[in-house]
Amino acid sequence: MIRILALNGEPVLQYNNLMSRKLWTAAVCCLVLFGCAPKETADRKAFETVTATVLNTDQFGDVLFDLESINLEYGDSVDVSFSGGYHIEDIPFYPDFYGKRGDTILCDFFETVCIAGIHHGFNDTAGIKDGETVTISLNEAGKYRDKYEAYHVDPDKTPWEGQTNAEFMNARMVTTGKIEPGILHRSASPFEASFGRVELMDSYIQANDIQCILDFGDTEEALHSYADLPVHTRQMINNDQVICFEVGNEFADPVAMKSIGDGIKKMLGKEGPYLVQCSLGRDRTGVICALFGMLCSASYDEIVEDYMISYNLLHKVDINLEVNPDSTQYDLFKARLDEILEEILETDAEDLPTADLQTKTRDYFKRCGMTDEELDRLTEILEGTAA
Repeated sequence: MIRILALNGEPVLQYNNLMSRKLWTAAVCCLVLFGCAPKETADRKAFETVTATVLNTDQFGDVLFDLESINLEYGDSVDVSFSGGYHIEDIPFYPDFYGKRGDTILCDFFETVCIAGIHHGFNDTAGIKDGETVTISLNEAGKYRDKYEAYHVDPDKTPWEGQTNAEFMNARMVTTGKIEPGILHRSASPFEASFGRVELMDSYIQANDIQCILDFGDTEEALHSYADLPVHTRQMINNDQVICFEVGNEFADPVAMKSIGDGIKKMLGKEGPYLVQCSLGRDRTGVICALFGMLCSASYDEIVEDYMISYNLLHKVDINLEVNPDSTQYDLFKARLDEILEEILETDAEDLPTADLQTKTRDYFKRCGMTDEELDRLTEILEGTAA
C-alpha cells in the first residue's frame, strides 16, 4: 500500500496499524526514521504515472494507498493528484519519515506507500476521502537524492555483531535530571511483531518488573488487535496496565495534548516501574522522556544525549561529538527534538540550552489539562519521593 506523509520535523516517527504496525500508522508522523536500501528499477525515466486507490487515513493524518511498491528511486521528486481535486507538486520519495517539520513526502514504509507530513497531519488540510483515486507522476528523477543519502539510516531486525539484546530493543532506564533509577524505562514496541523485538521485550518487562506501559504507538483498537503476543504481555493489556496515548507526532495539537494529560493522570493511579514506548522507542518516546526529564530538573544537554542514544542503538548514528563534531546525521536528527521542543515549550530552539526547562515543561503539561497538584505528584513518582 502507498501513503503520503507530511514531514514536519520525528520522527518521528513513528508508526500504527495497517498491516502490522500495523502497516503502520504512518506517516506523519507519519513520520517515524527507518530506512531501506535504494530501490533498483528497470527504467525509472520511463516512469510516467501510477494510478492507485486511497485505502484510508491513519491516526497521524497519513494517506495510505493500495500500493505495495512503486517504480521510483528514493530521492526522486513526484507530483501527486487526487480525484477529489487536491494536488501537490514536487515532494520527495523516501523510505522513512525524513525531512524537517512541515515537509510533506511520499513514503514507502511498512510495505505500504503513503503520503505523510513531518510533524503535521497531511490530511488535516488535504481532506482526502477513502476510495479516491490518486495519480503519482515523476517530477524530477533524483532531485532529493542528496537529502535522502544524508538522512538515510537502516533499522535492523536482528542484533548486529556485539550488540546486546537491550541495545537491540533500544531498552534502557531513564535517569535524566532527578529521575530515580529503576522507576522509568524506555524501549521499542513490545507489541509490534514486525520489528522482531516482541519476545525480547516481554523478557525485559518481566526482568525489570514493569507494572505500567505508556504506549505512544497504538490506539486502543490497535492494541487489542495484536495477535500471538507473549502471555505476560497479553496479561498486561487485559489487566489495564497499558495506557494508550493517541498523539501521533502532534504534541502541540489540542486533541493530542488532551490525550497526554488524560493518560498521565491515569499513570498517577498506577504502580511503577513504568515503560514508555512507541514503534522504535525513538522519537515519540524520546519527546515524552525529555518532558519527564525536564520536569525533574534535567538539563538540555541531558535530554539531547538520552534522545540521541536511540539513533546510535537503532541506526549506528555517531553521537560521539568529541570524535566527530561535524556529524551531519547527528545534526539532522537532533533537529527533530529541537523542532518539537521549540513548539511545545514555546521557546526558540537557540534558547533551549539556557531556558528554564522545568517551568516551561510544567506550563506545557498544564495546557494538557494537568493541575499543579498532579504535576507535583508526577514529579514525586519519577524522583522516587512519593509517599
